Amino acid sequence: MTKPGIRETFRLHMGWLHSWVGFIAGLVLACIFLTGTLTVFDQEITQWMQPEVPLSPSHHITPEALQTAADTVLHNQKQGRAVFINLPSARDPVLRVLHYNGTAFTGPAYDPATGLLLKGRDTEGGQFFYNFHYTLHSGRIVGGILTGLAGLFLLVALLSGLIIHLRSIWPDMVLFRPFGPRPRAWLDAHLLTGVLFLPFLLVITYTGTIIQPYSLFAQKPRPAAATPARHIETTALPPLFPLIEETKKRLNTQECGFILFTPEDIRISRSDYSSLFLTRDQAIFDRNDGHFLRIITHDSTADRPFQLARGLHHARFSTSVLSWLYFLSGLSCTILIISGLVLFLIKRRRISGHMTVYKLAEGFCILTVVGLPISALAFLWANRLIPVSFPGRAEAEVSVFFATWTLSATQAICFSLARRPFAAWTMQLITLAALSVGLPIADALMVPHPTPRNIALSCTVDIWCLITATAAAVAAMRLIKKTS
Repeated sequence: MTKPGIRETFRLHMGWLHSWVGFIAGLVLACIFLTGTLTVFDQEITQWMQPEVPLSPSHHITPEALQTAADTVLHNQKQGRAVFINLPSARDPVLRVLHYNGTAFTGPAYDPATGLLLKGRDTEGGQFFYNFHYTLHSGRIVGGILTGLAGLFLLVALLSGLIIHLRSIWPDMVLFRPFGPRPRAWLDAHLLTGVLFLPFLLVITYTGTIIQPYSLFAQKPRPAAATPARHIETTALPPLFPLIEETKKRLNTQECGFILFTPEDIRISRSDYSSLFLTRDQAIFDRNDGHFLRIITHDSTADRPFQLARGLHHARFSTSVLSWLYFLSGLSCTILIISGLVLFLIKRRRISGHMTVYKLAEGFCILTVVGLPISALAFLWANRLIPVSFPGRAEAEVSVFFATWTLSATQAICFSLARRPFAAWTMQLITLAALSVGLPIADALMVPHPTPRNIALSCTVDIWCLITATAAAVAAMRLIKKTS
């Protein structure tokens, strides 16, 4: 037998690197990509989880509504709570006064035209998925480092995967056999999504990887910067409406994003939706009489690449069509990672299936691939089942998510160690299908949808629940057929 050449040996090493780095990092990356895909519509998820808040097609704000928000800001500051005003936008047409509860920004919503309080249920909403995507719910520092490292590992897996499949890229694009033998079908899905969505995957991974350290260490304005550590005067604020109009002129923008309050000044930022470059430029006004002080801009050559990276990654500039393209691309990349995890297990089951390490690996794979979607649905179910007046209901919804994920992990690992992994897969897939089918029914029976926009949002969520239920049911039936 002849020895493999240098080129073939190199490809074999790249294959080993792709498999092991891809699997270890893939367990984390599947969580990051799934929640990141949901984060594309984080504000819409919040709106779905607050069905009592009517969504108007207009988001124009009035001085009266701003005055109501300013009164709420002063009331919170008297209680020592740091808050800021989030101005209405086309995607979220309500006025919000938000504070940071340790994991997410929450607070009351007001009608931007009348200033009337819109009594929505307390929830973290889409902010929960946003936070999980960027920090894995592990804190800004630890979570930021973990997600940054996961991004680096993904870049390694991508480059090694390109090397080992470079010669067969074109056949991989035109060949897909979903009903073929199980390893072949998973491999086709892995290669097809990898090839078709490679540009998106490279861009989203690269931008996500480089903005994490920048977010951790760079000094830039953030809503959380308004902390109660220093005393803030609680005297009446100057009228905010003229300040917003002046900010639009000085920053040459059509919309503003949020209003921060410090002991000395009021800071109004450019809307994140106004440009591909996410700059967070601000106009600064005196807190006492509202006269203009200065502008804070970030237009240096060094800042522009990071602004572009943040803009591309967050995609706040996008239209609804582009948002859906981001969502579908993120979903396809999630399938790419999940199929890679499953392929890793299939290829090693016959040789290593009896080993404890392999059994644990399959258990972790189950709780990631199926357990996380189950937990996300449980989070949405909790929003409908927990009474609106329940104290601390936002924290209770999050607790339901992690309690469900813990149960999924326990079942998956125990069944895998008992050499019954197919039973674990099947039971969790059936659970996922049942929760997906039941959520639209619960939504229709338990809450009102007062405006056409609320109804359209609810129908969109229902459709995706049915798609999820169908996929889970088909996978469960194929497993049952295989093991019967």
